[in-house]
Amino acid sequence: MGSIKRLTILPLLLILTLSGAGLSLADDHPSCAEAFQKGEIGGTIGSYFEFTDREAPDSNTAWATGYLSLKYETLEWKRFQWGAGLFAHGQLANDAANGTTNPFKTDVEDEVTFPEFYFNLRVAESSGIRVGRWDHRKISHFDDAQSEGAYVQFKEIEGLEVAAGFMTRFAEIDYDDGEDFGRGNDAQDLSSDAVYGAGSKAYLIFADAIYQATDTIKLNPYVIVQDGYAGVVGMDTHLDDTLEDHGVDFGGCLNYYHVDARKAGTSESDNWVLKSYVKKGPFKVSGGFAQFSDDDALNKPAWLRDYFVDVDQLLAYANAGCGVWFGKIKYSKDKFWTHVAFADYDYSTTALQGDGSLELELQFGYKFTKAIDANIRLFDVSYDNIDDKDYQKLEGRIRYRF
Repeated sequence: MGSIKRLTILPLLLILTLSGAGLSLADDHPSCAEAFQKGEIGGTIGSYFEFTDREAPDSNTAWATGYLSLKYETLEWKRFQWGAGLFAHGQLANDAANGTTNPFKTDVEDEVTFPEFYFNLRVAESSGIRVGRWDHRKISHFDDAQSEGAYVQFKEIEGLEVAAGFMTRFAEIDYDDGEDFGRGNDAQDLSSDAVYGAGSKAYLIFADAIYQATDTIKLNPYVIVQDGYAGVVGMDTHLDDTLEDHGVDFGGCLNYYHVDARKAGTSESDNWVLKSYVKKGPFKVSGGFAQFSDDDALNKPAWLRDYFVDVDQLLAYANAGCGVWFGKIKYSKDKFWTHVAFADYDYSTTALQGDGSLELELQFGYKFTKAIDANIRLFDVSYDNIDDKDYQKLEGRIRYRF
């Protein structure tokens, strides 16, 4: 693993060396004080609620929260930039039928979190280095939204973007979650032996590239390695085109990844998904099929759990031999949109999840103004050949962004 780590560090040193002259000639304006004073600040004030009606007796839950997110980023000063984010929850209501479950504390693990705190160094016209906590959704395939670590991003060649670096923890700040870095059992800290296995490294390294091969074809190869746990090599292939004479947009993707399992008791896996869509006017229809390996295969490394299937209320798609048919119909008109979606899972029988499940989803969204919008989601989830697992869930959110 030492040689791999050195390969990760070498690009950092090379870019810094090549950019040394540019750094010495960097423009002194704005001043350091002006960079902080004129930095950009934005955020969101919102409220979220959910109600879950479970088939199991005495297990229904309901709760609501108000939340605040803030993001501040300085102007660039001599190629340096600093940014920080805050996310805070406050409980508005909480009810559990059995009197013991606290759904607010289950979903909102930390009421005040700091999902972003980073430093940037621009080393060329569009390329740079980022260190700290940052939003990784545009530069990697990782689960959730935030990472802690560092990466180099190269964007000097038209049609090509490359990001490479390392990560020690990942976290999620999303619609209904307040995770900070690491759950209560530190499952999102890569140092957790309970999750990643004894002898696994407390960090992973990654490289992710996006190449616009033609006007219609985009390739996205990637590599993720956590020594002692898993190594992943994958490729996403996207095709998007338009029939201008008919006003139709269409396309799809074939995504594949191989897992080299290094955790005791697991074996390698090959997993793929084929998706397609057609859009005309206010309607968009999409769907596809995903397949995962059988037996004791490691299909879903912990840091890839939210990747692949669009409808993912469940973790069932990580089960051995899982095949998933899924689809969605979306209608958008002016400030209103709605969609209905399904995911039909068939997998090897397990004691906790039976041998299949069906998830139905209905969403409504409305944008009142440029800054204010609302969203409602309804789910119906049913399991095959197992009792007391089915549930229905209602979620809602309203927010003001500034």
